[in-house]
Amino acid sequence: MSHLRNRRPHLRKTAAALTGAAALMALLTACNGTASGSVSADGGSAAPAAGDSTTASGSTGGAKGGSGTGSGTGSTSGSSGTSGSSTSGGSSTSGGSSTSGGSVPACQASQLDYSWASGDAAAGAVKGDQQAVVVALTNKSGHTCTLYGFPGVDLVNSGKQWSLQRSGATPQRVTLANGTAAHFTITYLESDDSDAFSPSTVVITAPNQRTSYDLPWQGGPIVLQDGATHPGTYVGPVTR
Repeated sequence: MSHLRNRRPHLRKTAAALTGAAALMALLTACNGTASGSVSADGGSAAPAAGDSTTASGSTGGAKGGSGTGSGTGSTSGSSGTSGSSTSGGSSTSGGSSTSGGSVPACQASQLDYSWASGDAAAGAVKGDQQAVVVALTNKSGHTCTLYGFPGVDLVNSGKQWSLQRSGATPQRVTLANGTAAHFTITYLESDDSDAFSPSTVVITAPNQRTSYDLPWQGGPIVLQDGATHPGTYVGPVTR
């Protein structure tokens, strides 16, 4: 019995040593395995920390690659290219605008001949006391040009200048090849009174121009209605 009592402390020490060794082994295993896997970027991966880091980096790279550096950039670049092409197309369209803007310029005052129209062009409608005369504007610029709107028309004599009102007609753009003419009509209310207004000159300013041209008046005396809201004498737009 005495012998057995002497061995128990030794066994307790051995058991304690074995328990300590097992605990140390378990701790080392945890450090090299599961614990490291537990300490991952996403909290669930069993990969090593360095692998997690690489994966995270790879994910970030993938994200970057998707929207920027990788095929995404190509895509974006391709989109940009398409956009660029569209923009280019837009630029081409702008170019088209430029072409359109520069293709047919407006006829300048100095590029026109002013004359009374003859033949069919001069056959103005007669409505009661109203008569009509027609003015021709001939393109002498050497290239095609356009006219749009109403001319300015003043009837003038030695003591009076009357700026005519416009008709209610809607103007249309007129394209004139070199040597061709556009026309506009002066409708006037004829008078046989001795004190009627008798113009000597018609002062014509082509649409959207500032320089005027004089023609000798070709019609008869006119009822002066320069203060009327709706006078019987007026000018129409440029037409063919």
